[in-house]
Amino acid sequence: MRYKPVKILYALKMYNNPMYEWQRVHIFNELEHHGIQIDLFNPLEYLEFDEMNKKLIESAGRSEYSLFMTAHNEEVVTVETLQKIEKMGIPTLLICFDNLLVPYVHRKVAKYYDLVWLTSSENKNLFLKWGANTIVMPYAANPFFFKPYKGNHIKKLSFIGSPYGSRANTINKLIADRVAVDLYANKKNASALKDENRKISRLFTKSFIYSRYPVGRKLMAAAMLQKFNTQAILNEQSDNLCRFDSPSFADMARLYSEYRLSFSSTTARNTGILKNPVEIVNLRSFEIPMSGGIQFCHYASELAQYFTEDKEIVFYRNDKELIEKARHYLYTVTDEEISRLKGNARRRALSDHTWYARFSKIFQILHISTPIQ
Repeated sequence: MRYKPVKILYALKMYNNPMYEWQRVHIFNELEHHGIQIDLFNPLEYLEFDEMNKKLIESAGRSEYSLFMTAHNEEVVTVETLQKIEKMGIPTLLICFDNLLVPYVHRKVAKYYDLVWLTSSENKNLFLKWGANTIVMPYAANPFFFKPYKGNHIKKLSFIGSPYGSRANTINKLIADRVAVDLYANKKNASALKDENRKISRLFTKSFIYSRYPVGRKLMAAAMLQKFNTQAILNEQSDNLCRFDSPSFADMARLYSEYRLSFSSTTARNTGILKNPVEIVNLRSFEIPMSGGIQFCHYASELAQYFTEDKEIVFYRNDKELIEKARHYLYTVTDEEISRLKGNARRRALSDHTWYARFSKIFQILHISTPIQ
């Protein structure tokens, strides 16, 4: 049986920064390895809103696209534009990467898509209430980019990411107990700190929306508590902490692979300060194991469904386990055992958590035929 090539038209505001570039590294690159072409339509290239939507419709009609997808709401892709694309016989997909924290962004438009991809299940009931046809699947990682590197297992714990809020709390606990930590994050300047304060301010101005669902209420409570938590200030004077600039994506994969343990935050925003924090599974949750790294993080029930504890991932459940397990895997466990765990993590990520595996389910639901890979 012959299949026509799978081509995807993706409307995405592609800013020139890592917050958006990750999709090229992850989704674009991996699907291209499987012969799936993604054509990017960048709304930022157009000055006028109406002109942009007109050009989007024209772009959809110029080729035999198998799928149209976007992560934006009706403020970018109008309902009228979406309906015209559907009339061309092109299935439509809305990807809600951050539906756990900001579900109401897509409230008005979700029902107009053939399928809505949610990365978290907590707010699925809201999307069903809004009339959306949903599928829940987490992030993934590109195995052609994030891959193991041969070398020594650095006997330190690494963390790649901004050390804000409850992340700083955890790092402070580790270094206070003489656990060596290498932090990879650019230092924030004064304007960046002001931006963070404005984010907190905006959180409270949107209190009505956040008060309407459980996750939102936890976000508000955590933001308030964290503001008065002195532990949230990272102890950069500690001899047990070494700080480096944020790595490139290529260096990130190498670092995950080389360190004995890679710390991963599994709590949303500042909610790690709460007794029952909001669990979150993000890109890092899959980048680390795909790189052949050992993910070290607070126990999260969802993440425990994706990786087997003590075989493919290392969890801690309290402050005592945080220190004891960090010391155990950094300083006691043999290199052979570390290599075995890293190999297990890579194999599990490769078998279950690729972007091609995720999109294959999308294609199946939307009846899009693809060549057997």
